Amino acid sequence: MQASRWWVALSGGADSVALLYALCARVEGKGVPLIQAIHVNHGLHPDAEQWRALCQRHADALGVPLVVANCRVTSSGRGLEADARSVRYRAFEAELAAGDVLFTAHHADDMVETVFLRLLRGAGPRGLASIPEQRACGAGVIFRPFLDVPSSALRAAVEAAKLDYVTDPSNTKTQQDRNYLRQNVLPLIAQRWPGYRETVRRAAHLQALTQQRLASLPLDRRTTTFGEPALSIDRALGPPELAAQIHQWLGEAEIESPDQVRLAELARQALTASHDRLPELSWGRHCLRVWRGLIVRAADPTAFTTFPREVIVGDALKGSWGRLDWKPVSDNIGLRAGMRARVVSSGE
Repeated sequence: MQASRWWVALSGGADSVALLYALCARVEGKGVPLIQAIHVNHGLHPDAEQWRALCQRHADALGVPLVVANCRVTSSGRGLEADARSVRYRAFEAELAAGDVLFTAHHADDMVETVFLRLLRGAGPRGLASIPEQRACGAGVIFRPFLDVPSSALRAAVEAAKLDYVTDPSNTKTQQDRNYLRQNVLPLIAQRWPGYRETVRRAAHLQALTQQRLASLPLDRRTTTFGEPALSIDRALGPPELAAQIHQWLGEAEIESPDQVRLAELARQALTASHDRLPELSWGRHCLRVWRGLIVRAADPTAFTTFPREVIVGDALKGSWGRLDWKPVSDNIGLRAGMRARVVSSGE
């Protein structure tokens, strides 16, 4: 794969250790791009420093530069696993330059678990397509070469080579959905259907093809005066069809959709609400707002806390939330200079 630099996401687990050694062995002496590794320290485990040290030893043994990203995971209400993942990928995006490729050790079991979890959450074709082999990440690209390889094979290879690796004790705690699925559910499925991994992977591939066809359908994308992305509301559609369009539109922007019930309700209100109503849906750091025949992807709703509580007409303002300027009009339609206006959020 042509690239400026090759990166390896190195957690210290058996999968990522196998990836680092396999990649270095494959490219040795072949004049390939510089290989670097990146280790993300989430600061969530007391042994995190030992894991970093292990990654450093492996990197030093192979002559691979290692970048350590120390991060802090804050709760968003989506769960610890999702929050840690968001932090991890932000760290990757911060390092990848244009033309860089990041190799990650996602394997066949990761793909199958992801399909089951998304199915239980009511995902559509985009979610059930599971983990893509390649996708954009910041200015670079993520590539996952092990999606056809079971985790047992990677672990066996590392142990056969007598390479040290980390075993995260949190992986055995079944309070987390993925661990519960891995420890309790999938072993039972394997007893009855030993070939389930290949079957699920085949189903995921078919869902990916369906998603590609859906992505080719036209969406009437717009941009508001303030530069916010928007989707035109087609009133010939019913709520389920409009909800599907919104889901597709969010997916194109790599935004995880809210649950289907809330999305369907927003679509219903968008089609039926009177002009003086502004239906809105907020989740996490995202917000959709219905306005003048559009569904607008508004700014982060949490940013409202930084807005000034009052503005004076004619006085320009600037802050972390953006900039406010005023434009004079000649038709006597507008706000009077010097008057005070209170800033409110939607629904106040």
